[in-house]
Amino acid sequence: SLRRRQRQMCIRDRFNTQIYFIMNWKGILITLVFSMVSWGTHAENLFVSLLGKNEEEVNERLQQVWKHFFTPSDLNRYEADDEKSVYYEVSNSTAFILDTGNNDVRSEGMSYGMMISVQLDHREQFDKLWEWSKRNMAFAPDSKWDGYFCWQCKPDGTKIGGSNASDGELYYVTALFLASERWNEPRYRDEANKILTKVMIKAGRESGVYNLFDLDNGLITFVPDHAGHSFTDPSYMLPAFLDKWARTASANRSFWEKAATASRQHLIASAHPVTGLYPDYSRFDGRAYAWRHAAYDTSIYMFDAIRCPINVGMDYYLCGKDCHRQKAVMYRLLTFFKNDGFKHGHFTLDGSKAFGQYTCGMAGANAVGAITLAQSNIPEYRELAREYVQRLWDVKPPTGKFRYYEGLVYFLSMLHVSGRFSLDF
Repeated sequence: SLRRRQRQMCIRDRFNTQIYFIMNWKGILITLVFSMVSWGTHAENLFVSLLGKNEEEVNERLQQVWKHFFTPSDLNRYEADDEKSVYYEVSNSTAFILDTGNNDVRSEGMSYGMMISVQLDHREQFDKLWEWSKRNMAFAPDSKWDGYFCWQCKPDGTKIGGSNASDGELYYVTALFLASERWNEPRYRDEANKILTKVMIKAGRESGVYNLFDLDNGLITFVPDHAGHSFTDPSYMLPAFLDKWARTASANRSFWEKAATASRQHLIASAHPVTGLYPDYSRFDGRAYAWRHAAYDTSIYMFDAIRCPINVGMDYYLCGKDCHRQKAVMYRLLTFFKNDGFKHGHFTLDGSKAFGQYTCGMAGANAVGAITLAQSNIPEYRELAREYVQRLWDVKPPTGKFRYYEGLVYFLSMLHVSGRFSLDF
């Protein structure tokens, strides 16, 4: 099939496949001999292969980063300049991740914390975060939002937001599927499937709460309510996660396969054709979208958009279904930031207006995007990847009040680039 041929072309490019043509009377037999591990497990450790670090150095660095962000801390000091952690324990059974910049708890951070915990085999922290989420963020069974998680709570568990934030459910469900595999605990899988069932049977216009994914185009909604169900967010496009759901979920597997394909396409369609920059919000067809209810211009590269290279790089090495286009988009994006001198953090999509500062979260996410170039047969691509990986290695994890978002994006990026992120246990 065309998909299989494209996949084989992509694998040859990345893994330096040796191809032997064996002639016989029936035709040509093509035997593919791969020089690396099988597709779909994890990335290679680019700190080792590109920078010459050893595994011990990388393991030590990751342990340091874990301690930096996940050592239980004193909530009364969360704003202090020397504070590092974002992890706060409430009791022996619960804990939360604090958005230290806003002094609240978000489904984004809680689900990120669970994903980091399962990747690094920290079940105690995983369980505490999940228990806090269920007790405080999950909407009640008699609510029209049943199945969803409130996107914003106070540290005491009081709900602030009246809806979800859809990336939270993406990370929650995937982390639960992985926890079920890693720790051989079916309960996590059952909880993931229960969420998926509930968020895909909503009444929509009749109740004001819509499905998590649009059934027609297969794309995730920004927020499944009247105001947010008709557009999306490129950083919510996680085709590798959706491919996992298509293999693992108890129902709707064909839809999740369709959703993965749609998500993968959106990561191409929403990127600027010259700069590779993504908008924070987008229409379903990929065009940038300025949401009138937002406090800033969401049609440009601002906050959410920094995560898009993670999604592209992750899909590239875990799934390998759109390698050629993903490599082209990441080359444009990474070349743009390099030409800007790694100075700015916010841009109009054509790059004509730049402001803000380049951040450690961007350094991390862009290094994940560089995975698409790391094994290229073009020396310029490989050197660009090496530069981004070096920049990630050199950056220091953030401290102080605004360490939460940039820090968690940085931490997730470290897992990907070090080969410590997997969707199969």
